[in-house]
Amino acid sequence: MSHNTGNYYFLKFLEDQQYRRQENERAFNEGINQVDKQSKVNFRYNIHSNEKNLKYGIIEVTTKCQLRCPGCYMVKRKALNHGGMSLAQAINILVICRDYCGRELETMDILGGEPLLWPHLKEYVSELLKRGILPWIFTNMLAITPQLAKWLFEREVHITGKLNINPSDPSQLSVQAKMIGCGNKTVDQLLQAIDIFLEAGYRAPLFRLQNLIRRQNIEFIPGYYKWCLQRNIGTDLELMGSGEKVNDAYWKIAPTVDQLVKMILKVQLVRLEFSLALAEVLMPHVFGSCPFYDKGLYFAADGHIRACSNSTVVLANITDIEPIRKAYESPLICNRLRLNQELIGEPCRSCEKWAKCRGGCRATAEGSGDWKSGYTLCPVPVLKTIAL
Repeated sequence: MSHNTGNYYFLKFLEDQQYRRQENERAFNEGINQVDKQSKVNFRYNIHSNEKNLKYGIIEVTTKCQLRCPGCYMVKRKALNHGGMSLAQAINILVICRDYCGRELETMDILGGEPLLWPHLKEYVSELLKRGILPWIFTNMLAITPQLAKWLFEREVHITGKLNINPSDPSQLSVQAKMIGCGNKTVDQLLQAIDIFLEAGYRAPLFRLQNLIRRQNIEFIPGYYKWCLQRNIGTDLELMGSGEKVNDAYWKIAPTVDQLVKMILKVQLVRLEFSLALAEVLMPHVFGSCPFYDKGLYFAADGHIRACSNSTVVLANITDIEPIRKAYESPLICNRLRLNQELIGEPCRSCEKWAKCRGGCRATAEGSGDWKSGYTLCPVPVLKTIAL
């Protein structure tokens, strides 16, 4: 693709961004209560409301996992294979959240380890649905069976799996194996698992494949994106978060801003091939912001509570008196609540996307030691330069 071609498409892209910004503002003014549950799930990635309260949960039901993915926060923190929750413990978290909020949560993301290995998964999903909470399972998919996939699909449970390559290219399979810390046979299992979900009826938006962007696979992402679109599978491109300070070890795995810019340009061209509107760039999910900025909490298997999976700061423990209140009165959450565009550093301070993005991955920014730090990994400033 020539430089001029890239400029042309990004001028179109910026025009599309303006239209999308107006549409998001219109949707926000109409009020989220007028949107159905499915739209609420997509809404949480595209705009931040001014409401300051707990809406979303993330629950680490088990620390058991079959994989050892380089870059995974559980691997890095040596947190795998240290037990899991009982069903009663997982339900108690729902009760505590409801007592604090005066209502049920909107969504609960079910993580691990690997949540499909948790023996109480079906009972917990049923409990969530009974309470009107939308379940969302984040899984490596290896333990899926046709029976379980059918059961989940019949209940419209959201699934986000894992994929880092374009499976149509056999030469990329060995890269996928390295990225999940296993051999090629496991990659075959992963691809078979995708087929199981598809055969059960899963398609976008109920079914997505998350791609954690790293140097090792960034050149394959446009092909991955096209492969997913061809099969009506949703995508989730996410920059690698780090609650620890971003250092040389991080940059050995994570891509540079320039690499991200080239990738985004190519993915936008893939969207045009499918007659799709050019997507608005928001961090840290490339085309979506983080919904857990100040409206979500992470409940770990050992009982501690954090702001999200990437954050390393323990805010409270589920055994504390009023643990949600303690978490929300912690310095970390209080700083997030008071953070505004005048306080935050660049590039966020001068960015017009603040209302939607709120500073990218805050756990990564906070890992720098300064809670007011801007999200310096963001490629948007460079994209603007290219468009000019």
